[in-house]
Amino acid sequence: MVNAHGHDITAGGVEKGIAMLSDELVRRGHEVAFLNAFPGGRVDPGMDVTVLHGDDWRGHPVRRVRNHVGDVVARPSRAVAETIARVRPDAVHSHNLPGLSTGVWEASRRQGVPVLHTLHDYHLLCPRTTLMRRDGTTPCSPHPLLCGLRTRSLARWAGGVTSLAGVSQYLLDLHDHLFPGIPHHVVRNPMVLPTAPPEIRPPARRLAALGYIGNLDVVKGVDLLLQAAPALEPLDCELHIAGTGRLRDEVVAAAERWPFVHYHGVVSGEAKDEFFAVCDAGIVPSVWAEPGGPTHTLIEWVCSGRPVLVSDRGGLGEVVGLYPGAIRVEPTADGIRRGIAELAEPARWRSLLASLEPIDSSGELDRWVRAHEEIYQSML
Repeated sequence: MVNAHGHDITAGGVEKGIAMLSDELVRRGHEVAFLNAFPGGRVDPGMDVTVLHGDDWRGHPVRRVRNHVGDVVARPSRAVAETIARVRPDAVHSHNLPGLSTGVWEASRRQGVPVLHTLHDYHLLCPRTTLMRRDGTTPCSPHPLLCGLRTRSLARWAGGVTSLAGVSQYLLDLHDHLFPGIPHHVVRNPMVLPTAPPEIRPPARRLAALGYIGNLDVVKGVDLLLQAAPALEPLDCELHIAGTGRLRDEVVAAAERWPFVHYHGVVSGEAKDEFFAVCDAGIVPSVWAEPGGPTHTLIEWVCSGRPVLVSDRGGLGEVVGLYPGAIRVEPTADGIRRGIAELAEPARWRSLLASLEPIDSSGELDRWVRAHEEIYQSML
């Protein structure tokens, strides 16, 4: 398993997924080793973990610049080659590659090891990984000279990839031209939480509390959610927000200005469980094209038995209708107001609650892990 930040069910979405997949593979009798760019991933006794860099780019500006330079150079490093030679894996499964570069693919090819690469974001196409301009509100087409040069450099080792997977069809389609002639697989994130969910109350008989959890940023539509927030007051509905990010001060100010807005800060463990319990429905109003279909946030709302308003952008747009309680919403202030009004309509709310069904977590996890096992076996 090759990933920038390793694997850890308490970390970001990609790291959670790798931890869940790796633990299940080990439980089924496979051996799993890890090649990480940076420290901070989970390390258990007896676990084979190689870390390339001692510093994490998120706290070191110089390391961030070196990551970008490494993307452009994208050479197969000696450390990566030596790790593959030592572990002698049957297959390499690569994920997010900042600090590693696509040279991992070429190093594997030279040693005759097949590679499955899973796309989780737009890193190969965009240095910011979002395909959005710096303002976070405007979609950005990659510049053919600047971004194009970087992408061509990263993709020159694509011949070392044996099979390609993506967490949505939308993501696969955008990268199709980089990986011609190899099998493509949509492997959606499983509708299962990394730890057993607690028993929480069902949603109230009317919409009394709407929740947002995640990065407080314009690309996530948090500014639009705040613009639409006054529409909740006449509905006697509260807005609960959890997380942190560059719009944190705006969220804090809204909570001080309006008594029906509540800011919970960053929540985890029991506090996170309590956050979902206090909300009757969720909202994911992302402005950018979310790669995941579904995203981990959508999974948390659905697995908590809550209806959720979901942006129609990117991979998210693919899964509206696949899961009971996921309702399409246009990620604009007016669209959010209309979505909230629809949820609050009594007949619609009763219909939504009646449509919610418990998720078969064990069946979802088994389907997801078997999909990976079948791809590994096909590469061998």
